Amino acid sequence: MRLLDSRRLTGANFLLPGPGAVLDISVADSDRALLVAAWRRHALRLLAELDWEDQELIARPFSGGVSLALSGPLDGLYTATELNETAYEAARDLIEGGQRHLLVRAARSLRAEYRDEERPRLQRLLAAATEHSTPVVVDEELLTLGTGRHSQSWDLSDLPHPEDVPWRRLKAVPTALITGTNGKTTTVRLLASIAKAAGRVAGVSSTDWLAMGEELLDRDDYAGPGGARIVLRDQRCELALLETARGGLLRRGLAVERADVAVITNIAADHLGDFGVETVEDLADVKWSVTAALDKKSRLVLNAEDPLLMRRAPGSPAPLSLFSLSPTAPAFKAHVAAGGRGFTLRRGRLERIDGAATTGFLSVKKMPLSYGGVARHNIANALAAAAAADALGIELSVIAKGLCALGNEDNPGRANLYTVEGATFLVDFAHNPAGLEALMPLIEGLPAKRRALITGQAGDRGDGDIRAFADASSALHFDRIWIKRMDGLARGRAKGEVAALMRDAFIAQGHAAKSISVSKTELDSTRAALRWAKPGDLVVLLSHEKRDKTRELLESRVSKGVV
Repeated sequence: MRLLDSRRLTGANFLLPGPGAVLDISVADSDRALLVAAWRRHALRLLAELDWEDQELIARPFSGGVSLALSGPLDGLYTATELNETAYEAARDLIEGGQRHLLVRAARSLRAEYRDEERPRLQRLLAAATEHSTPVVVDEELLTLGTGRHSQSWDLSDLPHPEDVPWRRLKAVPTALITGTNGKTTTVRLLASIAKAAGRVAGVSSTDWLAMGEELLDRDDYAGPGGARIVLRDQRCELALLETARGGLLRRGLAVERADVAVITNIAADHLGDFGVETVEDLADVKWSVTAALDKKSRLVLNAEDPLLMRRAPGSPAPLSLFSLSPTAPAFKAHVAAGGRGFTLRRGRLERIDGAATTGFLSVKKMPLSYGGVARHNIANALAAAAAADALGIELSVIAKGLCALGNEDNPGRANLYTVEGATFLVDFAHNPAGLEALMPLIEGLPAKRRALITGQAGDRGDGDIRAFADASSALHFDRIWIKRMDGLARGRAKGEVAALMRDAFIAQGHAAKSISVSKTELDSTRAALRWAKPGDLVVLLSHEKRDKTRELLESRVSKGVV
């Protein structure tokens, strides 16, 4: 029996409807029920000692372990985490050695810890915010009431009395949450382009950067609650577009209690095995947790062609907008036939169907990211963005303008084409089998005398997932393959272990061993491909590490500019 992870959950999450604490425990299946029962008994006793009797306890089993979660007050999450660990340790010792803990002493320590952590002024303001229906953004340093241009922030050490707060002017800016396995970042960028076309200052937190309107605030991964809070506190923000990634949902939960629209692009195997999330069904549940921020006045945008999402759709707390590349997809067809709103592609045009009204609003050939209609995964992203923008009240003509305004150079790392001395380099961030399969129609549609592939995988995926990624490329023949070792992302594996697994998978597909090379880094692979490529060749570069450096290298060699 072993503690794998202990973390605070600062918002609604996969396990709880609000803040709390969670432990991931490695435990034999035969001991799991005993552990859960003992943990629950000890946790309830400790919660009672702190007068926290109304808290919720959740135990979620997974193969070889269990997650133990309990809710807690927002100003007591460190205490809640300590309480959770104490209850687990008492349960473990009882099961493994018959040792009984003196919980009275532990409770005394926890009460002292909570006295240091407790913030009565914050509690009064949170209660007043609920009475005034005012959104709250809070972390360890600041309390923000309202969001964006309608917000005001205070240091937690200098909070006002509720009567001194200007409640009438503190309210929410329109807010969108965007999640899913693939397409999140491109969908966010398309939405930002639409917002710009609408003349609105959009705050964007995403995997690649943090931006306010046209100002880039920072380049880094901001697809978690930390990035969302920065956007929501910026008084320039008129519209919040928050990419909401799996990691942030599992580690901390949602940054907002309410959103106007949430988008789930798709569900596919990715990062399975983290935090007890072992299957795509589990992953779908994690992504679905964004719906905790929705109500009947919100809207949920779903991919009608994703069976995992369609199975969960009837449980949506908000009205649905579905999108589909085919108007005859069964779930989409049934939804619009029943009067639901949907966005689809028909005869090369994007359409909105709303009850009996069907409105075409854009030829995909006018949208740069569609590559003349070949990049169907980007058309799906455009449909998702259009459905979200529509839910935010933006007119179709403006949506069309925004979709056309985002060029390939504005979407770095996503289906970017470079021409270098007559050879074409396609650079994309595809990092799981579904992402690579979505890219295949574009690869197949590009003329090529010979094709080469540069690929690699991080070490936090299982052997089967690594082989599956290599197998996903088998739809096309590649004359040359470079596998990058990505040692900086080995994540516990031996150097070169992942590359060896991929090499074996490619050989099993029928590739000659002499056509496969292993490079230490992505830049090394790219330099080798530049030497190999001749006019008319196509090199598919699946970029992960030091993407800016790779892009700079290609741009320095571009003969005719970015396509």
